[in-house]
Amino acid sequence: MTSPFVSRRTAIAPLADRRRRAIVIGAGAGSALAALALPRIGRAQSAAKIRIGFWPVAAGLPFFAAIEKGYFKEAGVDVEPLKFAGAQQVMEAMLSGRSDGSSNGTGSANLAIGEIAQPGLFKIFATNPSNAKYVLEEFLVPKDSPVKVMADLKGKRVASGPGIQNVTLAKTMLERSGAGVMSVTELPIGQHVAAIAAGQIDAAYTLEPTGTIGRLNGTCRVL
Repeated sequence: MTSPFVSRRTAIAPLADRRRRAIVIGAGAGSALAALALPRIGRAQSAAKIRIGFWPVAAGLPFFAAIEKGYFKEAGVDVEPLKFAGAQQVMEAMLSGRSDGSSNGTGSANLAIGEIAQPGLFKIFATNPSNAKYVLEEFLVPKDSPVKVMADLKGKRVASGPGIQNVTLAKTMLERSGAGVMSVTELPIGQHVAAIAAGQIDAAYTLEPTGTIGRLNGTCRVL
């Protein structure tokens, strides 16, 4: 459903660039971070400080793994994580100058909107895509739901994560899977499991670790 380019990614803005071009990298890769390294003399003098926006989904784990393993410090970069409610807010923070880049978790559609608003802002460095084995995106339904396939969601109450990319992907997958043209309600991803368990929605297009949480607490299953 998504190409390697579409999946979640990390953006970093070079500090010396007055136009704030954002470099998109895979934060879990030591070789990628090595490319950000300052000259040894510069690292010995002081670490460059950058503000990196993120939103709490599983796609952002490589970013925090890189922080925990000291990859950024090794490259001479002092990172200040900035938490946002969604990928769209991360992109808007980069456009406004409140953030120097984004962690993994900001989708390509959000970056594309930023590129339209400010051409040349983003530079793709590397990506860490999801696939059939490493799942990020999924549809959740109640554990005992009679829904068996996507087409069964026709006429049901379906929610998605916030932002244009989540809504567009949810609507597209529903339509192409036989459920037809449907409206989708935007709902913070952290509320998906609770909303399904309470019977407020019949399904949700969501991101990990939501599916794992719902499965472990016995309320949801992945469609």
